[in-house]
Amino acid sequence: MPYTTSSHMGTWHDCRRDIDENQLFVLGDVHGQALALEEALTTIAAIPRAAARRKLVFLGDIIDRGPQNLQAIHLTLTAQEAARVDEVVLLPDNHELMLLDALDDPMRYMGDWLDNGGATVIAEAKPPASVRLLRDFAEIVQRIVPSAFLAAIREAPSHHRVGNLLLVHAGLSPDQTPEAFLKLPKEGAYGTHWAWSRRPFLDWRGGWGPEGQWLVVHGHTPAVRRLGDPSRFLALANRRRTHGRICLNAGAAYGLPQVGWAEFRTDRFRLAVSRAS
Repeated sequence: MPYTTSSHMGTWHDCRRDIDENQLFVLGDVHGQALALEEALTTIAAIPRAAARRKLVFLGDIIDRGPQNLQAIHLTLTAQEAARVDEVVLLPDNHELMLLDALDDPMRYMGDWLDNGGATVIAEAKPPASVRLLRDFAEIVQRIVPSAFLAAIREAPSHHRVGNLLLVHAGLSPDQTPEAFLKLPKEGAYGTHWAWSRRPFLDWRGGWGPEGQWLVVHGHTPAVRRLGDPSRFLALANRRRTHGRICLNAGAAYGLPQVGWAEFRTDRFRLAVSRAS
């Protein structure tokens, strides 16, 4: 079926990053929207090199709920070449952590993962399997999901710091120190957790990190839930001045065929959204 893709980039915003000369790209939630992800990687590759090193960070939620989960995984694993960057960092998130829990203990966790979008991953299995037991789902996942992807999630840190930028899937908690909060374990994660947090993180205006100098770049909670003018996402995603955060979730979990992302340089940043139609 024919499709078209496009990327829409916002204007530059001043923002001191307090880091070295890396050119940093950060990608938000994908949720199986592989065509939009491919468009984002292609667009990033076409952006001229502006530093000695180019780095790409995924904020997680690569799979679940979308139409092309396995292709999204493949694009993530091959993103270094596709985006023409020198380094790729993949951060863990609630959906991939649910998957790991489901693989480790199918009787306890497999149902949760399937109900939260994992069924769309299973549906991509070829040939289709007749499944009766929860452990059968685990066997299918082990067959169709690359072991390199599962290993990357298991080994990934909870967050990534780049100067005064803190990159994390869902957010922080104003009730705990960042150091303690970001050390919460991956196993059985839920609720008030760096992979699941919504409120009070989203509403907090008291700043993050030492003297409120951190800028938190996150996904998880969509900035938009319906497809519209790309400028709407670009405006709603930027909460730097009011809340000390930027949200790069462009609504892929709600079936929107788009992926939000950002480019950071030493003294400025800009937001973007790539979509397929």
